[in-house]
Amino acid sequence: MSDRTVLELEHITKSYGEVAALSDVSLAVRGGEIHAILGDNGAGKTTLLKLRAGLLPPENLSGTISVLGQGAVIRSPRDAIKFGIGIVPRRPGIFPGLTIADNIVVGKEMQGLIVNQARIRKEAARLMEIVGLRLDPADKAQKLTPAQQRLLMITRALSHETQLVVLDEPAAFLTSGQELSQIFRAVRTLAERDIATLYMTRRPTEAVQIGDNISVLRDGKIVVRAARVDFDETALIQQMQSQRIGDAGYIDYDDLGQPRGWLDGIRSLFTGNRG
Repeated sequence: MSDRTVLELEHITKSYGEVAALSDVSLAVRGGEIHAILGDNGAGKTTLLKLRAGLLPPENLSGTISVLGQGAVIRSPRDAIKFGIGIVPRRPGIFPGLTIADNIVVGKEMQGLIVNQARIRKEAARLMEIVGLRLDPADKAQKLTPAQQRLLMITRALSHETQLVVLDEPAAFLTSGQELSQIFRAVRTLAERDIATLYMTRRPTEAVQIGDNISVLRDGKIVVRAARVDFDETALIQQMQSQRIGDAGYIDYDDLGQPRGWLDGIRSLFTGNRG
């Protein structure tokens, strides 16, 4: 882990009506750091993700974002990519009819940056090796396991000179501990390459296993910051428990598993659709 600060959020506040989804959130992530954001349903994780992905409308939003020490205004997914932020959404964003290579470089193809198939597959193979996705780039994506789909999405995030990868509930849709271990190995490989990771999860065991540092998000606020030497899973579970009374009026549809269509996540990353 380096001393280089890749991402810094300062006093971020975002409200939906009278409810604060995020309240005075400050956070810094260093190069090569695996920083787990631990929070239960409705804690504000999805809002935090959308902030970094450029998917939040500016209304009732305040605070500052810095990337590599420079102020960053992230108004769209293209802005996030420009600042080296790679987003891996919770729901699989795979085009099953395309090859693995085409899935990885789909954003660049849309921007007209890569047009040669041989070059596409060579670049895809290089990125796939980083995350341990040992498949033929020419294979169709429709046969991938859930873990392989997640690794493909991480590989796609790396295709834009990425400084920070944001993983939203990466264990969602996985079917075994072995598959989760594959994801953990990929994340640790990113750390070895000085790429920072924000690992967003509602599962304390995951956060404790993978994180160098953990921030607990509860009711829109960061209530605990802990380094690995101080991890206490029981205490983390207690700190996650919401203090809101009754219905707060804020619904996180992603946390509730609301169906949105498998193309929504990946399409938004390249079209700027705020959904």
